[in-house]
Amino acid sequence: MIEFLLLVTIFFAVPYLFYLLLSTRVDLGLSPAGKSLSHRLSVSIVIPTFNEESIVAGKLDNIFELDYPLELIEVIFVDSSTDSTRQIIGGYQEKFSNIRVIEEGERRGLAVALNEGYAAARGDVVVKTDCDSLLDKGALSHAVANFADPSIGAVSGRQVVLNESLVEEGYRSLQSRVQLLESYLDSTVIFHGPFSAFRKDLIVPIDADSLADDSELAVKIRRQGYRSIIDPSVRFFEASQSRFFKRRVQKDRRGTGLIRLLLRERDILFNSEYGRFGQIVFPMNYFMMIVSPILFIMILVLGFYSLFALSFTLGVLASAGLLAFIYLGQANKLGRLEALYSFVDSQISLVLGGLALFRRGDGKWEVDRELREAYIR
Repeated sequence: MIEFLLLVTIFFAVPYLFYLLLSTRVDLGLSPAGKSLSHRLSVSIVIPTFNEESIVAGKLDNIFELDYPLELIEVIFVDSSTDSTRQIIGGYQEKFSNIRVIEEGERRGLAVALNEGYAAARGDVVVKTDCDSLLDKGALSHAVANFADPSIGAVSGRQVVLNESLVEEGYRSLQSRVQLLESYLDSTVIFHGPFSAFRKDLIVPIDADSLADDSELAVKIRRQGYRSIIDPSVRFFEASQSRFFKRRVQKDRRGTGLIRLLLRERDILFNSEYGRFGQIVFPMNYFMMIVSPILFIMILVLGFYSLFALSFTLGVLASAGLLAFIYLGQANKLGRLEALYSFVDSQISLVLGGLALFRRGDGKWEVDRELREAYIR
């Protein structure tokens, strides 16, 4: 049993060590594209909204503070609100002629709203951003600069945690390192809802039941022969939960969407037609999001079985230690070990997200009203 546990642990750890070693060979502070900050394109910013009256004004203020020519920007809201969101946007329309609103008669889900917004966009570049996020002043300039490289079809960026969630900071630190490495290799799989930019002429409809719309579109653009990358200079701010059960609501559904995406696009796996994306990046994401969580559960089960077999007391102490680790981690009290807890938390999300594939989703996100307070100035 111990020998088998050791073998599973090695199989679990080696791919991660491989990626970490590779990441030491690239400059994680620079874009992997041939950028030109003088490059300018017209941009359509698409924002899906549902009952965002408390934060929509702040979002608009944030957009109009970006260091990008206002005459090159149009803002498109796809709105299904039943509160005063639309009226607040209307007040801004009196001052800014570049704001458009697509009114939905009923809430049909995020993917449907985005498809409608993307189809209506007139810009050379289409940016999808969430209402509950804020953009760094230079985010749009840096994103568009990457499109000076003709091989680039999509650009996302790096999250800065808006509130004090050390769990999320640890998770994002690890994720950013992996995504930037993948961008240097070819393209990354995971894109971010708070800021994702796409060449308009490469956008294709996303699945109506998509739970990972930004990543799905990034993969579909890579299928067309263009790279989908992360630029660390493109920064956005988003609030996140640390508490264990709150993170389940926030993260598990995202895990479901990413796993579903990988399964639906599985013909890319080890496909040389897609270069390093098909041969290295996509298989590694398959491992990290589908295989790794299964191995994680196996290691836990086998490890605790072995400990209880050796000594009941040892097993109880180990169980108490794990519970204490989870409690302290979600309470942001693990210090330098917070990144390790973040990794464990992500494995839990992927396990629960995989199980959730057996439930039929409607493509509608539940709003976390508690986090909205982080965006109210």
